[in-house]
Amino acid sequence: MKEYALSEVKKNNYTFRCPDLECKQIWDFLLVRDVIGPNDEAISKIEPKVSENYVSLVRGYQQCPGCYTWCIPINSGDIRLRCPPCSHDFDKPYDFCWFCQREWIGEGVRCCGNIGCNGRDPRLKILSAAARKSIDGIPGCPSIRGCPKCGMLINHLDKCRHMICTSCKAEFCFICLRRWTNNLHRATACPVAPVQEELSDPSWEDRNDNYVYTPPQPPPPPPRAAANNNGGCVIL
Repeated sequence: MKEYALSEVKKNNYTFRCPDLECKQIWDFLLVRDVIGPNDEAISKIEPKVSENYVSLVRGYQQCPGCYTWCIPINSGDIRLRCPPCSHDFDKPYDFCWFCQREWIGEGVRCCGNIGCNGRDPRLKILSAAARKSIDGIPGCPSIRGCPKCGMLINHLDKCRHMICTSCKAEFCFICLRRWTNNLHRATACPVAPVQEELSDPSWEDRNDNYVYTPPQPPPPPPRAAANNNGGCVIL
């Protein structure tokens, strides 16, 4: 697998398709990087290009798996895309799936009909399965997050919660996913944001996360029950 991935790198390919001709599923870049080795020189060269591919998903276009032409859905939110050049060459409509990038074989516009594709962004599965860890002494944080601005997956290895996305340069807290501000992160703790169900926030540019986190206060102790000394008086 490592040799195959490196051979694709030498061809300047920035997406990695399964070499099985009957499959053609796209491998997630985190898997490829782990197999090649995160410190490999080849990975350091292609990572910016892979980042651009992730950002392209957020911008609303995707590459055709046949001719690599950038295509956009007819209607916003559709995952069935039609490639005009391939449709012209094949003399029939050529549609493909936004997520698995395989030829569309199903009916409708919500499920492409290919095995292993459920019509949801495969990166969401990675986020839901990510191991939990402690960051800055705060337990229970997912080890993989999507950048809240562009959606690129980021794997937290070590050090602090301050993240700067290598793709869009957004600065955010890996724990609570809010914008990184001095006021916010003077606090010793911030709430752990739940596992993301969406990979990007269209309102990121307009968000105002400049706040100081106040830890929840413990509830007051219950009132003490009055004690009876059997002498007609009550000791409080």
